[in-house]
Amino acid sequence: MGVYLREKKLGGGQVSFYLDIYHNKRRWYEFLEIKINKKNPTPQDKEKKRLATEIRSKRENELIVQDNGLVDKGKRKADFVVWFHSYMNGRKENYNNNVKTYKHLERYMDNRSLPFQAVTPDWIKSWSKYLLGRVSNNTTIDYNKNLFTALEEAVRKGIIFVNPFRKIPRHERLKLKPVYRNAWTFEELDHLMETPVKNMEVQYKQAYIFSCFSGLRWSDVNPLRWNEVITKNIDGQEEWFIYFEQEKTEDIEYLPLSDGAVEILKERKREQIESKEISPYVFPRVKETNEAKGKMHKRVWYFLKKWAVAAGYETKRMHFHTGRHTFATNVLENSPDGDLWTVSKLLGHKSIIPTQIYAHVRDSKKKSAVKALPMLALKSPQTAA
Repeated sequence: MGVYLREKKLGGGQVSFYLDIYHNKRRWYEFLEIKINKKNPTPQDKEKKRLATEIRSKRENELIVQDNGLVDKGKRKADFVVWFHSYMNGRKENYNNNVKTYKHLERYMDNRSLPFQAVTPDWIKSWSKYLLGRVSNNTTIDYNKNLFTALEEAVRKGIIFVNPFRKIPRHERLKLKPVYRNAWTFEELDHLMETPVKNMEVQYKQAYIFSCFSGLRWSDVNPLRWNEVITKNIDGQEEWFIYFEQEKTEDIEYLPLSDGAVEILKERKREQIESKEISPYVFPRVKETNEAKGKMHKRVWYFLKKWAVAAGYETKRMHFHTGRHTFATNVLENSPDGDLWTVSKLLGHKSIIPTQIYAHVRDSKKKSAVKALPMLALKSPQTAA
């Protein structure tokens, strides 16, 4: 193994530094983006060279630690909150949820440092207790999953040896609680469509109903483009599909659309032609322009709540997750092929586990299932005798 500080000659007597690394029978280079004037070095140039030398030593030490299965004590003293922020910014998947976790983490630590070595099972329990006072049990578990995943990455990077979450006995871990997930019936959706709301943009309604008939999240509906909508002629019939990248999972999805979703798209197409609208987006009036602040999302959610009240559904939560729940529940209840596996694929889930929350069915479905059993001409023992 060897880590060597090399110089690359540049014009005007300048050189740039890079590391020449040979490790485990493999050789590679790491360019440091540090340049100095070698012929006439200034005090700043001498400081830069000293910094390059320190980086070389540090890189060599990292490889020695890695080869011997050791944990770098210096890394363990690093601030986990700062590291988590950097880790979060480097990942697109589940970004918004990680941001929420980070904000709670900042408030909990209140500008205090949190070295990796201080993230212990006891710290996790105290942190979880703090969260439970502010968010639901299941949301607390969700935020802890984000920290668990980050700490697993820290283990892979050799910062810590064991993920502290794994040291917590199973019987002491938080358990998911069953949650009733509101879903609209077709009759309720019809009533909503007939309910006017003052100053509510038509596309807010269209985008929401589209979610109810496609199962798309807000993060997938608001940026949906016309070039992601595909029509095909299959067995003499026109079929509609969407081909897009899921914002949450970054997976490429190719999904068939229901008749209800297609009608919304046709309506939008007619409006586009009539108004001579020029936009690549299917719902340009709901396109989020500020992802960080989510201004459009807040505005749409405000009008969705007004819509629910106007329709007499003020006790029901109305957001795009409800649209997703509506799609899953109605496919399961009304389609002969609507099994959990199929719904899992339609929702873009990587496994069937998250889809199992939709396994509940309404009372009417349970009643019809029981009534479907045949009636037998039963006779009592006395009658039979």
